[in-house]
Amino acid sequence: MAQPGIPKSEAAKIIEAIERKVREGLAPPGVHTSNKFGAMAAAIKELYPDIPRGSIKGKYMAAVRAIGREPDWTQTKPLIFPDFPIPSVPTEKLIDRLAEDFERRYAAEKARKWYKVGVRDKGPIAIVWFGDPHLDDNYCNWPLLRQHVEIIRKTPGMFGANVGDSENNWAGRLAHLYSEQDTSRATAKQLVQWFFGESGVDWLLIIFGNHDMWNNNTDILSRMERGGAPIANWQAQFKLQFPNGREGKIWASHDFPGNSMWNPLHGPQKMAKFTGDCHLYVCGHKHNWALYQSEDDHRSHTYWLARARGYKYVDHYAEKLGFGSQEHGASIVSVFDPEAEGPGFVQCFADVEPAADYLTWLRKRRGV
Repeated sequence: MAQPGIPKSEAAKIIEAIERKVREGLAPPGVHTSNKFGAMAAAIKELYPDIPRGSIKGKYMAAVRAIGREPDWTQTKPLIFPDFPIPSVPTEKLIDRLAEDFERRYAAEKARKWYKVGVRDKGPIAIVWFGDPHLDDNYCNWPLLRQHVEIIRKTPGMFGANVGDSENNWAGRLAHLYSEQDTSRATAKQLVQWFFGESGVDWLLIIFGNHDMWNNNTDILSRMERGGAPIANWQAQFKLQFPNGREGKIWASHDFPGNSMWNPLHGPQKMAKFTGDCHLYVCGHKHNWALYQSEDDHRSHTYWLARARGYKYVDHYAEKLGFGSQEHGASIVSVFDPEAEGPGFVQCFADVEPAADYLTWLRKRRGV
């Protein structure tokens, strides 16, 4: 049966009596003692000689409720230590911070889903989709890459986009492969910084491939994103918005899930069939190239599938696995004509130079 409330003055006497018994050496609750009573029972029995043993704890709890504190049990300790503040964030504040972090991160992720890129140019434009450059590899085709960079710099309306694997960035069990190339890790970073910051290419998009993300290697490029081209992990989904109101919907990825020995575009074809109505699905990763244009007969929608070969022109590991090496398609170029309907809205090329010639002719035809 619960004890009725007691006055604060009476409660104070009980607590003081218990603390006195503690100082006299009697044990607090929960500590084994050879005495008949512990400090609590002895103090209350002293104040209330006739109280039944079963009511002692109830009298104690009534005193604690009335005075708002328990006895100071530390008086039993031979040494008294300071109460140090807890260095960690209080749990409720920690949860508040985590909830705020989630909302910010989730909003950032959602903002990258089908974001819009405004095109100020009123004429046709072209995007050169650089296949895996592997800039620091001994067999990166630098003569071809420099030629393509120069064409982009000199061609009005032509932009660059990278589908990933800008450097080898060997990691883990592959780290020993640095001994088989002439460039160091530091030199690789220098080449990457030149490519994206000093080459003169107007970048529309930079994607991180699997090589880029090894060793937490994305810091340099991530710092370049502010005020510049978006940088995406593995894939980007966006829409080009032209001055006349047309939109070009693009899904660019380092690679799409799905493989087939019969169809090098099996992955992007799956995406085109099952997930959307993009005008272009473009990727790289496998060091081969292919192009395909079709019309979805259920959506009356024309689209392109594209895979860029990249600039690593000799791959000894691929040779051991029995793969051949293609000579073309290092980059794929997509030309967008906002004035055209149907298949003419987007045209793709496996060679940068004829694509630049076509773009120049088309812009002249459109009076740009």
